[in-house]
Amino acid sequence: MSHPLDDAERARVLALSADEQYRHFIERALADGEVWTLRGPGGFVAYRGEDGEPCFPFWPHPDYALALANDDWSDCRPEPLPLDRFMDRWLPGMARDGRQLAVFPTPAGQGLIADPQELLDDLVAARERADPTATGRGSD
Repeated sequence: MSHPLDDAERARVLALSADEQYRHFIERALADGEVWTLRGPGGFVAYRGEDGEPCFPFWPHPDYALALANDDWSDCRPEPLPLDRFMDRWLPGMARDGRQLAVFPTPAGQGLIADPQELLDDLVAARERADPTATGRGSD
């Protein structure tokens, strides 16, 4: 469940570098047990990356996702994804399909394009550091 996000925290996190926001994304995902994306009438949003391939955005909190629900995405709303499902199904499926994802894109155009397998590996490693008895992926 996502935590309340106040203006001071939002400003602090948005001032971080893309690499620091990536680490924040991982920390919050593990702490809250979920990640967020945008969904509209046609399904989950994606945009074309620099290589022309679809890129799927994910955020650590619905307020950050909502900040990009404008223009082409004005009819979209934040939607939570349970972290275990994200790790067990979404990331492996995206890796298998050769998809990319954007971790924490911001209105200022900041964000990190990531390989799904790399993000999965980083989530698993962070989970194991936080809880040495954890065994990799979720259970969903």
